[in-house]
Amino acid sequence: MNIIIQAVLFTALLIYIAVKDAQTREISPYLCIGIACLSLLDFHSENLLGLGIPVILWACATWICPEQLGGGDIKLTAAVSVLIGFTATAYGIIIAFTLELLIFQQIKRKLTKQGARNYAMPLAPFLAVGFLITYFMKLGGLTI
Repeated sequence: MNIIIQAVLFTALLIYIAVKDAQTREISPYLCIGIACLSLLDFHSENLLGLGIPVILWACATWICPEQLGGGDIKLTAAVSVLIGFTATAYGIIIAFTLELLIFQQIKRKLTKQGARNYAMPLAPFLAVGFLITYFMKLGGLTI
């Protein structure tokens, strides 16, 4: 029963975060705390290793592209990593970045070169899709 409650609340929170990020380009830390608290419904101590993923993202964001990745995205990734673990979080990020790249390529064709360079897309909707895919794969019994 806890798994069903966790799945419903996780899905609802991620969808809400994705919509709010698309509208306001801001992710509330309270929503991230809510996602992290969902891990208490089915806690696995090995999922704490997933906190290594946000550290890697933070390092890349500050070193490679300091103005491209927001703090809300990193907090969201940290919260989700506690819930789904290291491997599932990594796969979710790969799915999210791949989707964002594919959609950006479609948008880039319609924009001028200068317009495409200055175009910024919210990351949370793509993270939500990637994390939900890996969460439900893991929930369904696929080993990731």
